[in-house]
Amino acid sequence: MSDAIPPPVHLDKVVDGLAENPALPSELVHRLLGYRKGLGRVAKRPDLSDGVIAQIIATDDHWLTHSLALNRSLPQAFRMILAEHPDPAIRRALVVAADGAPRELFELLLDDSDPQVREHLAASDHMPADLRTRLAADPDPRVRATLAQWWTTAPEPVRRLLLTDPDDSVRAGACATYFRRLPHPVPPADLVADLLADPVTRAGAVRHCSLD
Repeated sequence: MSDAIPPPVHLDKVVDGLAENPALPSELVHRLLGYRKGLGRVAKRPDLSDGVIAQIIATDDHWLTHSLALNRSLPQAFRMILAEHPDPAIRRALVVAADGAPRELFELLLDDSDPQVREHLAASDHMPADLRTRLAADPDPRVRATLAQWWTTAPEPVRRLLLTDPDDSVRAGACATYFRRLPHPVPPADLVADLLADPVTRAGAVRHCSLD
């Protein structure tokens, strides 16, 4: 019988848990960068040095880089580097953790070629309002529909654009019975009649109509 100790059954989870331990020595952080079977959670540590961050980016390992993009302690300079990463999943992750990000990051991603990146921007309350407004004219209706569902406190001109959008899915998202954020928006009174006449907005508009 071999005396070799078998690896733990849940080795990946053990390594990920170790990676999140704040007491982990820096030399072990470097060693964990070489482990490629987990979800790369070592890249989410808030105490990563610039050198370690650069090393993670240089590995181009998907999970390490994805976790790094989700790191809310990531210095702004590295966020800007990841904003130009060729993998749209990395750019989407960057938007998810964009609280406190510089305006320049949102400006760069606003015209991203991947619609899902722009959808994430539309859903983000961290985006400057004037830049978020521009998504009401995004060429992809999925982006506009996401904006309608998530930005419930949008200025009235933006809500009007979404409520009168030529795409059914956008209008339905703008005048719905359920929204992703509170408070639920109230449509302008002068649009209610048209919203009631529109099959895709009728259910959302009926609660706002006069019953005289």
